Amino acid sequence: MNIMLVSVTQRTREIGMEKALGSRKSDVFFQFLSEALTISFMGGLLGVMLAYLIAHAVGRLTLYSAIAKHAEAGDIRLLIDPGTLVIATLILGAVALVSGMLPAIRAARLNPIEALCYE
Repeated sequence: MNIMLVSVTQRTREIGMEKALGSRKSDVFFQFLSEALTISFMGGLLGVMLAYLIAHAVGRLTLYSAIAKHAEAGDIRLLIDPGTLVIATLILGAVALVSGMLPAIRAARLNPIEALCYE
């Protein structure tokens, strides 16, 4: 949310220009909300890929098996449950939606004249 609030502050003149050219509040609102959801989605996707990479890498470590004669090649098996992945994705979507609402509302409520005069 902080990144999006800073984005609204830095792009105040751009928002003022859009609104002066005829953009409605809903257009600006959905622009910033979709941007927040995209950033959150990309972060979540990178997090899932990193989790699978770590799970795969840790599964190849030999701990006890290096000492014991008849042990398996890898002692640790990390499995990512699809149900947990779905729940985490739903929570990520809810958090992204809630944290994107305030900056989107703030951007949509800007007065075009004041936004154009902002430095």
